[in-house]
Amino acid sequence: MQDRLYAAGARLLLLPLQARVLRAPLTWFAKVWLRHARIVAHLRRAQYDAVVDGGAGVGEFAALVRVALPEARLVCVEPHPASAATLRRRGFEVVEAALWNAEGDVLLTQPEPAATSCTAVGSPISGRPTWRVRAVRLDQLGIDGRRVFVKLDLQGAEPRALEGMDSLWDRCAGLLLEVSYGEAGTYEALRAALVARGFAEAGTLNELETDGGIVEADKLFLRRGSLG
Repeated sequence: MQDRLYAAGARLLLLPLQARVLRAPLTWFAKVWLRHARIVAHLRRAQYDAVVDGGAGVGEFAALVRVALPEARLVCVEPHPASAATLRRRGFEVVEAALWNAEGDVLLTQPEPAATSCTAVGSPISGRPTWRVRAVRLDQLGIDGRRVFVKLDLQGAEPRALEGMDSLWDRCAGLLLEVSYGEAGTYEALRAALVARGFAEAGTLNELETDGGIVEADKLFLRRGSLG
């Protein structure tokens, strides 16, 4: 009976893959759903009591936090004015600023049409929008909690932001970081720095492929001894 059910399920899964009109949207949906499901499952299991959503965009990750940890304090940090306004309309606590290693201001560039691609690293691109935005350190956010989770999707500025953790390191139990690969990538240096601080890589929750190769990923790091 089990073999017949397995065979029937396998044939059913092949049907949409054979239909070109369904292949791309179903693949996209399955990838997004799986990523969201894994994030919610981890947050529920680990029971963090505070969450920092760095580079919150319009609230994709923040919405998952509200589902998984409705009682935890959630602070969304987002420098793009329109995205920060959207977060406020959705009822999230927002710090409209860029996360950096020092207080002050930085130049924010939007190299792509999507507001979620804004970055404070690299050179401005001719013809693309730029802003001067407030910069804050992670340890300036006033986050309480003994088990803090930090998510950073900062388009390459993750290493700079982590330099601003300081006193928050002792209470940080987990991190979800966007990393990049390649010669100028951030992954190897970030992984080495986190291992030195007592964290271990616990999984990959998302990957971005370009021309058949993986160029970026969302990596989960947990303090050794934390619930995974």
